[in-house]
Amino acid sequence: MGQDVPVTPSYPLALLTDPPTWRGKTLTGRTLDLLAVLAGGPDTRMSDGAIIEALWPDDAPARPLRALHVVVSRVRAAVGEGVVERVGDGYRLSLPAVELDARDLANRTERARACAAAGRWDQVLDLTEQLPVPLVPERDGDAAGAEATPLARLRERAAAQAEAVRRDRALALEATGEHEQAADLLREAAQHDSGDETVLAALMRAESWTRSPAAALEIYEEHRRRLREQGAVPGPAMRAAHEAVLAAESPVRRGLEPAPEHFLGRETDVTGVLKALSTHQLVTLTGPGGVGKTTLAHVVAARSRRPAVYVATLAEVSSGADLARVLLDVVGSPGAADGDPRRALAASLALPGTVLVLDNCEHLVDQVADLIGPLLATCPELRILATSRRPLDLGAEHVHRLQVLDAASAAELFRARALAARSGQIIDDEELEKLLRRLDGIPLAIELAAARTRSLSVGQIADRLPGRPDLLTAARDAPARQRTLRAVIEWSWNLLDPAERCAMARLALLADGFTLQAAEALIGGDAADLLDTLVSHSLLVVRDRGLPRFHMLVTVRDFALERLASSGDEAAARTALHEWVVDLCSQIRFPIDAGDFGDVGHPQARQHDRVFQQVIDDEAVILQELDRLLAQADDQDLDPLPGDLRDAICIVGAALMRLWSVAWSYERIADYGLRLVRPAVQPARDPRGNEAGLSVLALCVILFGLLSHMPAQVRSLLPASFAGEGPFSRVRRFLRGGDVRWSELAGDTDPWVAWAATRCLASQQEDDGDPRASLRTIETLLDRLHGNDLAGIHLLDLHLHRLQVLMSLGRYDQVVDACRRSRVLLDRILPSWGGFFHTTLQLGEAYCAVYLDSRPETAERLLDALESVELTGTVRFIARSVRGELELTRGRVRTAALIQRVSLRYAGRWRSILGAGSQWELSILGMCLVTDLELAPADAAELDAPAIRARATALLRDILSDPSPLLRDIPTIMAFAAAVGLSAAAAAQAGSEQRDVGAELVATALAVGTNQTFRLLSHDYLRSRTEQLDARALPAAEDRIRALDGAQLVAHATGLARRLVSEAGWSR
Repeated sequence: MGQDVPVTPSYPLALLTDPPTWRGKTLTGRTLDLLAVLAGGPDTRMSDGAIIEALWPDDAPARPLRALHVVVSRVRAAVGEGVVERVGDGYRLSLPAVELDARDLANRTERARACAAAGRWDQVLDLTEQLPVPLVPERDGDAAGAEATPLARLRERAAAQAEAVRRDRALALEATGEHEQAADLLREAAQHDSGDETVLAALMRAESWTRSPAAALEIYEEHRRRLREQGAVPGPAMRAAHEAVLAAESPVRRGLEPAPEHFLGRETDVTGVLKALSTHQLVTLTGPGGVGKTTLAHVVAARSRRPAVYVATLAEVSSGADLARVLLDVVGSPGAADGDPRRALAASLALPGTVLVLDNCEHLVDQVADLIGPLLATCPELRILATSRRPLDLGAEHVHRLQVLDAASAAELFRARALAARSGQIIDDEELEKLLRRLDGIPLAIELAAARTRSLSVGQIADRLPGRPDLLTAARDAPARQRTLRAVIEWSWNLLDPAERCAMARLALLADGFTLQAAEALIGGDAADLLDTLVSHSLLVVRDRGLPRFHMLVTVRDFALERLASSGDEAAARTALHEWVVDLCSQIRFPIDAGDFGDVGHPQARQHDRVFQQVIDDEAVILQELDRLLAQADDQDLDPLPGDLRDAICIVGAALMRLWSVAWSYERIADYGLRLVRPAVQPARDPRGNEAGLSVLALCVILFGLLSHMPAQVRSLLPASFAGEGPFSRVRRFLRGGDVRWSELAGDTDPWVAWAATRCLASQQEDDGDPRASLRTIETLLDRLHGNDLAGIHLLDLHLHRLQVLMSLGRYDQVVDACRRSRVLLDRILPSWGGFFHTTLQLGEAYCAVYLDSRPETAERLLDALESVELTGTVRFIARSVRGELELTRGRVRTAALIQRVSLRYAGRWRSILGAGSQWELSILGMCLVTDLELAPADAAELDAPAIRARATALLRDILSDPSPLLRDIPTIMAFAAAVGLSAAAAAQAGSEQRDVGAELVATALAVGTNQTFRLLSHDYLRSRTEQLDARALPAAEDRIRALDGAQLVAHATGLARRLVSEAGWSR
């Protein structure tokens, strides 16, 4: 850490600075005097008489009260009417302490003194950060205090307060282990009061740590000589420090193991534990088996500068052993056990500065707690560091939970260990990433896996590990409990009682990040207590700051599932989980009319909101059950499906599709939508099942932009009617109408049918390259609708669709207004729905503000806003690319290019769902190309910009040449084409054919029309950037294509893309 340098913060009223100021304006004369008097007085009130005496101590005016009123008027004129308040027969400053430096210093000094007296050193450090530094004027020593000005008296008091608070800060720094920072402040405090033994004792400990025990002993001897001259001796604090320093000259170390060769990713933990040991008597390292508690404890013990460190390994100590006698052996006093072993142990550990490490306490928690509780009371200077998979639950305990390694540290540790096992081996990054996902960042698991690379590749280990938990085996001399991963987990399992084991096995069925409610479905009403127990045993982890979510390591889950399978309880557990999921999802209904599910006007809106929030909270658990049901349907290969299976798939699928639609999780919709069609078109046994099926189909079709082939498939499979369909007959009528009737149905008298058809027709018009027609279609329906014709969610969807089209047209000023109008509609829908939309609208509005004002400071504000916003689904992916754009606006080109490449990897996930060339992939790839234009040559080479360009050019050719693409979003394709053309032109020599072909592709794409959602792909940006590159090429290209119509322009773009690919070097 750096030096403890005083920093004077800024205050509206600064009386301790030179010159004193009010909001930056210098204060003088009686105005300054009165403010100084009031600042040094009580917060409540200072009487007129007291103020007059302070202002005129020797020569009061003839009419003092009138003179005071004149001064008050001048002060109010200078600082404002509300700053000096009349209270009874006096005045007070109305400013809070944090706005007045002198008061802030006095307030923090008093609070720091109280915290120091109570030993709350961390709070002392917080209170003494960035204190105001008073300036004390030099005064004649003969001058009387009464002759000093009010400001001088205020500053003298402030100087004394600053001296006191710096003393407290010095003591706090030393107590928390920050010895280097403490030393200078302690020396300063010792100079002010050479007899302050509390300061001198702390200085001795700090000097012993930072310089040498000999330097600390010099301080003691000098103090002892001064006291001897006065006929006195050092007090208890100095004698204790003296003993500790003497012991430090001959430190005792027993039971320490050699430091590991590779100790990675734990430096923050080492620092944190050492600091915790400075302020807490008992620190317990907890965490799952194999996470590195023992290693960390030994590293902390080795780095400790305390005079005596003892390490006791308790793993092999049985529960019936006399723990006090065991520890006496560790500290080297076995003979002392002839009497009372506990008293003898306390005497052996009483030396100030002693550290006792108790490793592996989890199987002896009660015995350890029973022993060390009284020990800590008897030996106040003793520090105990325990490692355990569960806390000791003592009042003095500070728990430091050791987390698994992050991805970078895990990979670094694996490589180091693997190369030690077989030097020269080549480790594939993707295979290593796959393996490490299963190892969960557990250091022991990583080291065991790395050791197996002496005979297996990383990929071979990853492929074999799921079915062979004993594959990872340690050396023969390793402790039995750590010889295999299975043994590590079994050690913890054996410490559970039967009910806890049953709960653990059942909970293994739940997806990672489950909630209490999901757990209750499987393990009953005692779930909260059982979860707490399993967390305390480090078999479950709670990582989330908001709603508690429970996580189980993959290796632990595999072990627990094995135990569940062998217990005979698996079928019952799976049935309980299935029934809970279906019952929860069956409460989510598809809204049609105003006042239906999702509208706040529904009588049960609060219950609906709670139910939907539960679906949000346990999405992973519900999705896991849907995957199981779909796999079951695939395995049975029956047509029709069994009724129970069909209904469960549709009910769960409909709930998740609704969640994904409001959370913008379009990749989920695209992935699961087609898989849900088969069960959804099959008639159910009851109206609820039919409603769920129609809900799934309606959601699939309405999200037409992702699933453009759905309508024909639905129309061919859907029955003419469903039994008991009721109001859902409108849904069926719309679905059977198909895309040929969308234009007609958009004018239907039924609001829901008109809404559904409008959404689909507008999306089709967009994809066909006519966003203006799309906008007219949406606005036509909005003009027809009345406020209560539709459910709130549908009306909001329609406004958001309009907003999206405006964005693609580049009408950014209208988008800002549309965002504000749409935000009003959030009051009509459930809060659990509105949160997603509010974030999206906020982002869209801010993003367009940057479009309209592209100054770097505007981008800076939006970047700051993005830091605190939690985004989900596709919005998170879009926001990442937005961040790349903003970084480019700030001139940070390399950072922008790196961000776009990360987004590009994410967009690649869509390939497995929609094939190559999804609108997301094209947009990000296009932005990547445009960003790369600004890279320095060295950065472009390092980031392989030519390869990105070659990939994009080939992809454009393939998309435009495909006679029957899965998706055909013309504006997005043309935006991508313009980016490819611009990139090609930039890479070519001026005047070359390649430059002309690239410019002509830009002109052609702009003539067709591009999706302008992203600023880097907008008409204005693409045109101006091309003109900057070559002012001649673009106008010439526009002249050559002027006579072509829309279809001819698309065909021409196809030919240009082929020419670019065919040129030498472009296909590589």
